[in-house]
Amino acid sequence: MNTTRAFRPARRIPADRLALMRAKSAAAAQAREDAYQQSLAPVEEFAAAPRLSMLPGGLHWSAQRPVPAVGTQVDVYQSGRRDVVKVLGYCHAAGFLGLVTEPYHPGSTRSRKMHPRARCVFGSQLVQAA
Repeated sequence: MNTTRAFRPARRIPADRLALMRAKSAAAAQAREDAYQQSLAPVEEFAAAPRLSMLPGGLHWSAQRPVPAVGTQVDVYQSGRRDVVKVLGYCHAAGFLGLVTEPYHPGSTRSRKMHPRARCVFGSQLVQAA
């Protein structure tokens, strides 16, 4: 009586191919670990962070209304004038939570150079809703 096998015998992987697969796997694991460690590293003051979770805890938001989401437009008082800006991310300085912004002027071709710290706006600079 002939029996049929339900599985096929294992094939051996050539040594050079196995070494290449192991090196590739180790490189991917190292890249994942580096990305994880970078997400845990504290963000410097005035440096942009795309998510609030990347900033240290215990920061104070100095406005009455909630923190705006990334991509929204808000009115701010900057350099003594009212301006509409787009929120690009978040930053912190001296224990306060801030917004990294970009001036929003649709259709305008002129752009002015700004220091990176000038793009940071804090809650007290937001225009109060009427």
